[in-house]
Amino acid sequence: MTPTSEQTELPQAEFRPERRLPRIWLIPLLAVLLAAWLGYRSWLMRGLVITVQLDQGHGLQTGDDVRYHGTVVGHVRSVDLADDLDGVIVTAALQSQTSRLARAGSRFWVVRPQLGVTGVAGLETVVGPRYLAMLPGDGPRQRRFVGLSDAPIVASIDPGDLEIVLQAARRSSVRPGTPLLYRQVPVGTVLSVGLTSDGGGVEARVHIRKAYTQLIRAGTRFWNVGGLEAELGISGVSVHFESLEALLAGGIALATPPQAGEVVRTGHRFSLEVEPPDDWLEWEPLVVIGSSFLPPGAVIPTPMRAVIGWEQGRWLKSERSRRGWVLQTEGGLLGPADLLQADESVDRESVVLEVAGGTIPLTTAPVWTDGRLALLDARVTGAPWPAIRQRPAQDPEDCLAVADPAATPLPLSAARLTLKDEVWLIDPAVSVDEAWHGACVLARTDGLLVGVILVKEEGASVALLAGLESSRGPQP
Repeated sequence: MTPTSEQTELPQAEFRPERRLPRIWLIPLLAVLLAAWLGYRSWLMRGLVITVQLDQGHGLQTGDDVRYHGTVVGHVRSVDLADDLDGVIVTAALQSQTSRLARAGSRFWVVRPQLGVTGVAGLETVVGPRYLAMLPGDGPRQRRFVGLSDAPIVASIDPGDLEIVLQAARRSSVRPGTPLLYRQVPVGTVLSVGLTSDGGGVEARVHIRKAYTQLIRAGTRFWNVGGLEAELGISGVSVHFESLEALLAGGIALATPPQAGEVVRTGHRFSLEVEPPDDWLEWEPLVVIGSSFLPPGAVIPTPMRAVIGWEQGRWLKSERSRRGWVLQTEGGLLGPADLLQADESVDRESVVLEVAGGTIPLTTAPVWTDGRLALLDARVTGAPWPAIRQRPAQDPEDCLAVADPAATPLPLSAARLTLKDEVWLIDPAVSVDEAWHGACVLARTDGLLVGVILVKEEGASVALLAGLESSRGPQP
């Protein structure tokens, strides 16, 4: 069959012009994208706008800085009178990365030149502009604040700080900002001074930093050391004052006796004396000074009370005993040699060590001893003191002695220790009696065990672990 012309006709392609955006339109498109990006970035960087109400502006102007710890964190946008004309309203913008500083409890004040008895403040603003200083709070985010008339006396009150009240018949030289001194070292600050509720005297609120709260005990005494004292004698006039700081700004001194009782709590009241008796100045308490006994993460050992008993005498026998402390270590019981081994002059069969509610016959010699300390191969508890938490020591260093777990640890300052014959002799001024025989001695720097206290008739000392460490040989 022959195909017709209609059957043999091929389809024809149809050409349509392509609709393209002219390249000239790319320029305004890019401009729009750039404007959007810049707007988005400006929105991110806009920061946080806050308002601070102040009693006075003190010359603060638009454009002045908002600073925290001397670093610029924002700028003042406007300074206007309050609606009731009682004070000023400062509007400021904090930078976006510092906007988290604006929280409930944040404090603001204007830094300006101030001259007082304690010195000059705001000296940088004498030739430069004022600025708005701030200290952040710890509450939720906030935008409206009431500023302070002056800089806060205490920058921050941390957990563990102590606040006490001192009562006196008159204010004398005590004022807000007056330092509290211990051996002429500032340990606290007076926050406020005012009349008592009945008007019969004056009371001062005193803030004490956590590092020094161990000094403030029930038996602590306080007296005023502000001003100077002059005496006229044959040789002339002699002038006495506590320190230049106390002379200019006043001061309160404190003294704590060796047996001063427990540490007080916030709100405890003391009397402020005019001058101290002579014996107050001679008190030498032994307390732990610092924010904590040992570094963070350090562990306090738990020594065990040990009693060694034996029979003495050949014909007329009598029972004798000696008490002290021993520590369960991975290698055995560690303690004074006179607690962990029998004396050669007595029958070993009669010597018994009582520890942790049980008895251990001392029929065999310790696995190690240097004549001062001994290591007895015995296990009486399930949680031994690890070898990695003890180290040798040579030169005296600040330490902490631990014995009775229910008692307060005894601080041993390096200044009270003297190296002699591989032991640290303890200054006789330190009250160390037989109750501390065998106490563990930890280094304040790292919390590691470095020695054991030995109490004998000639005095107290710290027997070092150097011999024990060397007896083990190289450690892996």
